[in-house]
Amino acid sequence: MRLPTLLTLSLLSATSASAQSPDPIRIGQPNWFAGELIAKILANVIEAEFDVAVELVPGSNPELFGGMVADTPTVDIHTDTWMPNHASWVNPAVAAGTMALSQSAYPGVDAMCVPQYVSEQYDIRSVDDLISERGREIFDIDADGRGDIWIGAEGWGSTRVMQVKMEGYGLSAELTPMLMSEGDWQEILFDRMAAREPVAFYCYQPHVWFAYDYITVLEEPPHDPANWQLVSPEESENWIAESNITSADDIKDVQITYATRLRDSHPEVAGFLSQFGVSGEAMTELIFLAQVKEIGLEFVVEDWIAVNQPLIDDWVAGARQG
Repeated sequence: MRLPTLLTLSLLSATSASAQSPDPIRIGQPNWFAGELIAKILANVIEAEFDVAVELVPGSNPELFGGMVADTPTVDIHTDTWMPNHASWVNPAVAAGTMALSQSAYPGVDAMCVPQYVSEQYDIRSVDDLISERGREIFDIDADGRGDIWIGAEGWGSTRVMQVKMEGYGLSAELTPMLMSEGDWQEILFDRMAAREPVAFYCYQPHVWFAYDYITVLEEPPHDPANWQLVSPEESENWIAESNITSADDIKDVQITYATRLRDSHPEVAGFLSQFGVSGEAMTELIFLAQVKEIGLEFVVEDWIAVNQPLIDDWVAGARQG
């Protein structure tokens, strides 16, 4: 009577082992700080709770989303998906059943900002105040006779929105759009702020900028879906001309996106990802601690995990129950 029992146990053990793939999970690390932060949190939790190796894959949105759906995939998770900014990458894959979004989301806000001293000294309080000879003179960073405005990094969904807004609001008549990494821009921003020189830029929340009181969000017409239409470069070569954005952005849902193939290769991890989420308030606090207090990203991540371990335990238990 012992042989069937041993055989059954052997089969159950084999089944359990085969349910979890030995392959590592590749976590995309977007080229902005919030994305990097969540990537680190996920890497630590997945390794500790599910005993699965992880790899961090830095990249831009086209690289990360493209890597998720490539014939030979290079990415399994995008850690900071802004919807609908990233809809042109996400929606087709969700419709095809190759990507899924987490249930939890935090609010993301897109805007245009100036330092508070600029709004007070130069009376710059709305987008309309940028569209003038005064704006051309005030915000001329490179001394070429035109104003300058940072509109984001290459490959950001919000950068596409800003490119369309430059035309829709008439900003391009007076200002030159600057595309560069967030790190490079922050060096310029903080240098100009230290010298109390004028500067205008795309801004988003949660971000360390909003942990201070020194930022003024410029007024835009209220969000109107009829005046907020974005065509992606993947849809048309003339996407900017065919788009029309002349109102403020709506509040975004920021979520985890993961490749649905994880449901087969790492079912428990996929179940965990479907539930995982960090609140917007927590994101702002974590960014402030890491970037302003300079506590260190690894310590900030470990502290968040320790404080939220009961919540993580609930997510993990739910994932294991299927």
